[in-house]
Amino acid sequence: MASVVLQDIFKTFPARKGDSSATTTEGDSGKKQATQKMVSVLKQINLDIQDGEFMVLVGPSGCGKSTLLRLIAGLDTATGGNIKVGDRRVNDLPPKDRDIAMVFQSYALYPHMSVFDNLAFGLRRTGFKTGDQTSLPGQAVLERMMVGVTKKLPKAMRYQSTQEKAIATHVQQVAGMLQIDTLLSRLPKQLSGGQKQRVALGRAMARNPQVFLMDEPLSNLDAKLRAQTRAQIVKLQKQLGTTTIYVTHDQTEAMTMGDRIAVMNEGVIQQLATPLELYNTPKNRFVAGFIGSPPMNFIRMKVLEANLLSHPTFSLHLPQEWSSLLSSRIGQSVDLGIRPEHLSLTQNPEDSMPVAIDLVEALGHETYISVSFQNEGNAIIDDQVIMNARISPEHHVNIGDAIHLEIDLSKIHLFDSKTGEALR
Repeated sequence: MASVVLQDIFKTFPARKGDSSATTTEGDSGKKQATQKMVSVLKQINLDIQDGEFMVLVGPSGCGKSTLLRLIAGLDTATGGNIKVGDRRVNDLPPKDRDIAMVFQSYALYPHMSVFDNLAFGLRRTGFKTGDQTSLPGQAVLERMMVGVTKKLPKAMRYQSTQEKAIATHVQQVAGMLQIDTLLSRLPKQLSGGQKQRVALGRAMARNPQVFLMDEPLSNLDAKLRAQTRAQIVKLQKQLGTTTIYVTHDQTEAMTMGDRIAVMNEGVIQQLATPLELYNTPKNRFVAGFIGSPPMNFIRMKVLEANLLSHPTFSLHLPQEWSSLLSSRIGQSVDLGIRPEHLSLTQNPEDSMPVAIDLVEALGHETYISVSFQNEGNAIIDDQVIMNARISPEHHVNIGDAIHLEIDLSKIHLFDSKTGEALR
């Protein structure tokens, strides 16, 4: 097992025609050189992944997380920076020499091979080492000859080399861990989606690499199977202790699987922290809105006094601890962030939000409502701002109802309305 260290990683690609995010690069002033527009996909990525850690890279599509995984695997070349696996710099090593196994979003199984042969393929290609390395002179030559002579015999009568016996034993162990030991004789087309995914995981596990890379491996599964497989992956990773880097756009997967999470956007790591740190103390508005389901609500407020915020439909008196932070922002705007689970129904109009219900989602154990602001004359204010709230299923509400929502002031977040940075 090994740690993975990324130092100042950059990655650029030639821009496509019409790409507005491209930048132009030119040659030296003394030479004539055609200009070329480039797109920066990764920008100064620094990440230290500890030995045995389960690291999750999460972010929206196009943020660069899969590209970063491909750089570590050696499938793409970094424009700049260093990639270290253990004590080795691997930038110039081909993928086969990095001792890394990757599970792709597509299962990438060999359709003409059985499950057993899919699991054993990497072991045969890389020269699987048996437990006992001692052998008699000429034994390897003799075994190859016996394998060749018996190759056309029925499978049960063919000679198995010492290495092939060791591979078979190892494949059986891995298949047993993944509960696919009864499927070893099947072809991939005879498997369900969840079974195919476990075969893909097993093929990576069988090699016993220093690092596992997983690129959205559960995206093709249905919700129930995804939850089951998610738990299996975490259990196996803890059991094996292999350093794992897992890419996903699903923040629920990130929160439930990772020891630490790196939230990425536009090629930059926005915040690196444990799941609860990201949830409780997001660094900026992007992280706050990305982590949590449903996402955090944001309300543009004006600072009237050191602990008084104003909105066209309501005012909010903040706890005294916010005074020192907001005293220099009187007259300015800030963004108030509050999660749906920190809003509750109230009959008291003071320090609460008057809203109208636009949507009701009754899930049985809880109810989610989508609301928009409403003034005293029942007129909708700023219908572009839609908020979500989670309420008890005991409260029966209907679309169109006018209600008041109370904010848990101990759970609020404030963000700079221009930079999006959290105010602490």
